[in-house]
Amino acid sequence: MSEYTKSLVKTKVDGKLAEMRKDYKGDGVPVILDESLNALLLNVKIKNPKEILEIGTATGCSGIAMLNNCDGNLTTLETDSDVFLIAKKNFEDFGLSDRVTQYYGDAGEVILSLEKTFDFIFLDGPKAHYLEYYPILKKMLNPGGVLFADNVLFRGYVDPANKFPRRFITIVKRMRKFLSVVSEDEDFISEVFDAGDGILVAVKK
Repeated sequence: MSEYTKSLVKTKVDGKLAEMRKDYKGDGVPVILDESLNALLLNVKIKNPKEILEIGTATGCSGIAMLNNCDGNLTTLETDSDVFLIAKKNFEDFGLSDRVTQYYGDAGEVILSLEKTFDFIFLDGPKAHYLEYYPILKKMLNPGGVLFADNVLFRGYVDPANKFPRRFITIVKRMRKFLSVVSEDEDFISEVFDAGDGILVAVKK
């Protein structure tokens, strides 16, 4: 993403959420990048999903932003007990608890226990497991539903033109395979965008 196009990204969230995101960033707490959040909200606004699945609740900022831009409900999964509780409080503070179902545990196990289907899936969990989750998420996604995956270029290392530290070899190889599988899947129309840390948007036919 060029500096010019990046300069045109103006993430529009309410003042309270914008301040919370700013505070988390200042404290070194990971939050979704502005470019990725803007693309996420654009897709949510267009789709206006009734049921959203989020893998990777974190502190709840993304979930709050999505719910503020649609009329739907959120099912969200998190493996870190501390941020799970932080997110719970944040959902309460924004008056969204009645639209949120939170799960604490390994996403790979939790999604197998879910019996509902979704109109929108935001995949932002452990990067090395995107490929593992994909067949399950595909079945859970309604026709016309959107799969939005963040961090798919993983610091640029997923691009074969770039070298990467050996410690990231598993993530890089699995992410490349994930992108290949989705792009070749005849049941989806998909595209990868070089925005933020890389975004995949796939619409199920």
